[in-house]
Amino acid sequence: MQLEGIHHIALNVCDLSRAEQFYVEVLGFKVVKRFSKGLRHLMLGVGSSYIALFEVPHLAITSVEILSETGYMHFAFKVEYGQFLLAVEKFRDKNINIGDGPVRRGGGDSVCFQDSDGNHLEIHCDDK
Repeated sequence: MQLEGIHHIALNVCDLSRAEQFYVEVLGFKVVKRFSKGLRHLMLGVGSSYIALFEVPHLAITSVEILSETGYMHFAFKVEYGQFLLAVEKFRDKNINIGDGPVRRGGGDSVCFQDSDGNHLEIHCDDK
């Protein structure tokens, strides 16, 4: 077997409409498909990446507050440096907490933040 890559990442959210607004308005995703069977969910896409959001109204998300030596569950979006600067500015304009970011991490610059349901995300720009 030879994998081609990751097709999508699935996240649970409490309020699908609120989460959709965050991923579309803040991160620039587009709604690719809405599903009506089973759990209410949708597929979002940007570039060659997809995220599926599943609505679980009574979801209790346990928040990981800091990066630690024992781990930090998250996923990161890759951008070029100019887009990284625009992302940081947009997060600040929308009062999205990026902690002490931007920070140097993994051979580049990063900002860590949370979506509207506490899922941990990162925007990362590799060094040139």
